[in-house]
Amino acid sequence: MIQLIVSGDTASILIDACIAALENACKWIRLDLSHLRENEVEPTVESIKESCKSFDAILSVDNDVDAVKRLKVDGLHIGNTEGASAAQARKQLGEEIILGVTIDDASAVPFLPRTAVDYVEIDENVGATGVRNEIVKQMKALGFDEPVVARLKGIPTLQEVRAWGVDGISLDSSTVNPAELKDLILRLESLAQERINDL
Repeated sequence: MIQLIVSGDTASILIDACIAALENACKWIRLDLSHLRENEVEPTVESIKESCKSFDAILSVDNDVDAVKRLKVDGLHIGNTEGASAAQARKQLGEEIILGVTIDDASAVPFLPRTAVDYVEIDENVGATGVRNEIVKQMKALGFDEPVVARLKGIPTLQEVRAWGVDGISLDSSTVNPAELKDLILRLESLAQERINDL
């Protein structure tokens, strides 16, 4: 699993970045709409939604329950927040929406709303492999089966991804060019297949 988090000051920047990612094998776009003017949000999301549909890709929106509900995208991602917010979003949006949350500390794991969340992202500021491992281990110990995604500031090596024990990564579009993205996706797919073969 790889999510590309796309943000920008204008609609055209967002749309162009999403199309470039989709053309280079990205199957999950996360939109940060916080820099757009209110009247730009709907046409921008509708345009990107159509592109994602053409490429059979998932489209999520960061931290905007109303936009997800109104524009009928695939998912919502909630940044560092209280577990109750995720539970409330699930109640508002229903079971079909893909809902993810970000945590930055193992102490937050017991408070995750298990019935509400589809995946958990570990914040990019959790840079140490040992800390990431501790979060993953605690989730496993508590019986969490939800996938774990590591948010990163740059392109990782496969050795790093293996060491973290995560199921996927999320990257800011400003940290990776489309050609790097395609290569990374192919390498992660290879790693996922290795894990399947080891089962």
